[in-house]
Amino acid sequence: MVVILAITAVAVVPKFTGTLRQESSNAVDRVAELMRLFAYRQALGSQQVALWRDGADGRIHLIVKDVDPADPTSAPEWRADRFAAPVALPEGLELLEIRKDDQRVDPSEWTIASVPGGERPKVEIRLAGHGVDATVVLPPGSPSVVRVDADKPEPFARAEIDLDQAGRSREPW
Repeated sequence: MVVILAITAVAVVPKFTGTLRQESSNAVDRVAELMRLFAYRQALGSQQVALWRDGADGRIHLIVKDVDPADPTSAPEWRADRFAAPVALPEGLELLEIRKDDQRVDPSEWTIASVPGGERPKVEIRLAGHGVDATVVLPPGSPSVVRVDADKPEPFARAEIDLDQAGRSREPW
């Protein structure tokens, strides 16, 4: 009986661990998608948008400053974006660090707001747990979100080059 349980455990535990890792990785991807939507809405929308982490339940939301449809004369208030589902982090995946323009922000509850068509801060969110350790970066002025996993090489980044100074002035670009 003990042998059967041991064999079953050997077969099941790796699958369970892989499932938790995949669930955590998927949550990191959902945070990246929410950040991408934040950049898109900030660049092209007419409303003020923000990323917000609710201190009560830990979910990360995209929120907009909007007028109450029931009272169009009221002052605008922050409301959940109805087109973006909040991201709930799975049990065991922790938000370790968040940075706004390279300044640390309290990871328990925060708001990063931006003005439509204006400057957007650089946002970095580091999440870790269940074998996943990833930082999601949204550079200012870019709609592209970069995911950097600690156990993988950093993604290719373009660097400026002066072709004249490098002796490559005749190369097509």
